[in-house]
Amino acid sequence: MFGFLFWLFLAGIIVASLQDLKRKEVDNWLNLFLLASGFIFIFYKAIFSGDTSIIFQAGFALVFMFIFENIFYYGRVFAGGDAKLLVAMTVFFVGVSFNVTLINIGIFLLFLMFSGSIYGIIYSLVLYIKDFKKINKEVSKMVKQEWDSKIRWILFGSCFLIVLGIFSRLFFLAGAFGILFTFLFISAKALENISMVQNISGSNLREGDWLVNDIKIKGKTIKADWEGLSLANIELLKGKKKVKIKSGLPFVPAFLIAFLSYVFLKDAVMMFLQRMF
Repeated sequence: MFGFLFWLFLAGIIVASLQDLKRKEVDNWLNLFLLASGFIFIFYKAIFSGDTSIIFQAGFALVFMFIFENIFYYGRVFAGGDAKLLVAMTVFFVGVSFNVTLINIGIFLLFLMFSGSIYGIIYSLVLYIKDFKKINKEVSKMVKQEWDSKIRWILFGSCFLIVLGIFSRLFFLAGAFGILFTFLFISAKALENISMVQNISGSNLREGDWLVNDIKIKGKTIKADWEGLSLANIELLKGKKKVKIKSGLPFVPAFLIAFLSYVFLKDAVMMFLQRMF
């Protein structure tokens, strides 16, 4: 359990977490180092053990991790650095067979989704406590701005469903969910506007930074899209004194939680799943 790969990835994910918390990005060299080191270890293990099948298992795992990387990235679940880190961890999940390898990947992804949800809630609460006065003021402002066009009808519809709850609990649950979703959505947007948006100098922009709004400059329009700023975009914006960007949730610490959970709790999860199915 606590062999070379464990310490390699534990150290790597800790460094990646510190980078993400400090700079909201993970260096490409770190992900490449983890990926290359892991596969070098696999090749040496195959040579010294005489079992070349492990190389095919690693290749199989790499294909699946690459698929998941693209699903999570283009599904806007992970940023680029997070998706690359997922691929970099490939060899840690290599098992004795294709089925075991796939099961290992699936269990880790379950841990990652669960730990990411818990971590995201805690992180958001910390930000809210830090700026709660400003965020509450922003919530009130957003409710007033959106009341006529959106919120009023959603809330009226939700309240109507709650009244219909006297006939069926499903109506009540649907109405309660509508109110809860509206509140959470407004709170999340207010949190983003206050705690995750900042103005920085164009000279301090980094590749992958997310613009809040489109910017027209030198006859070109730089889109505020999910992929973030390119080096060519940054070159155009270098002369601007203020550029409004938003930072996302530093998600790599969730990888650390999921990694440790996988190492120490995987067997327990396997036993539970075997009993269930």
